[in-house]
Amino acid sequence: MKNYFKNYFSRIFRDVKKSELVYWWILRLLMIYALIDTLVNGNEEYAGSNPWQQVAANLVGMFAYEIIQFFPEKSLLRKLSPRFQNITALGFLLGSFGGAYLNLYYALPMYDKILHATGTAEGVYIGYELTCAIQLKKKKTCPPEIAAMNSLGIGFVLASGWELFEFIYDQFFGGDAQHWNINNAIKQAGGDWKQIFQMFPIHDYDVFIQRFALMDTMADIVMNFVGGIIMYLILRFFPYRHRGANDINAKITEMQNEKK
Repeated sequence: MKNYFKNYFSRIFRDVKKSELVYWWILRLLMIYALIDTLVNGNEEYAGSNPWQQVAANLVGMFAYEIIQFFPEKSLLRKLSPRFQNITALGFLLGSFGGAYLNLYYALPMYDKILHATGTAEGVYIGYELTCAIQLKKKKTCPPEIAAMNSLGIGFVLASGWELFEFIYDQFFGGDAQHWNINNAIKQAGGDWKQIFQMFPIHDYDVFIQRFALMDTMADIVMNFVGGIIMYLILRFFPYRHRGANDINAKITEMQNEKK
């Protein structure tokens, strides 16, 4: 057991840069502070609609890379580069610390929509890292164009999964992730319904009430599409793990030649 944990920490300190560890822990400490403050004092001060459970769950998500290191060595997830957590940890922070704890979902116009765009971009990025992990596990080369296209598909699956989560959370657990509660949204906007971000302008209040939840979800989908396509284009023209010193195709070919 002693050697197990010794090897565990050795892998982390060997593969993760010190600057990355510092960066991760700065974000984690902010989330820990938000979680403790929410549990002790409640979150009414911030008028957020999300409970402390979201902050706690996203805090756990910030340790994804360390958790993965407990998996068996042959596990696909063990092939993931620790670089993915530089992006995912920031995404968790913006969602829970910024959105739920500081109430930026309501206090800052467009915050939720921007997070949907960046979140899907993050999903495409994760898809790329996952595609590279599959290559390493299977020891199969893959053209960067196909890797980028595969990443786009994974990103959109993750974005659709999030929309399903919002619906299930609201429908069965009394949440307001889809902002179906118009009264709550108007309250958070200071009582002025026109202050609520509307990607699709609706000037009539009665129509606004009827279509508010639909417009919110459709705006999310539009922003998901925009963010996903932008990240796809970045990976399409700059496949950073398929070129230069990081070219995994070259590494896989080298491993295959060594076996012959």
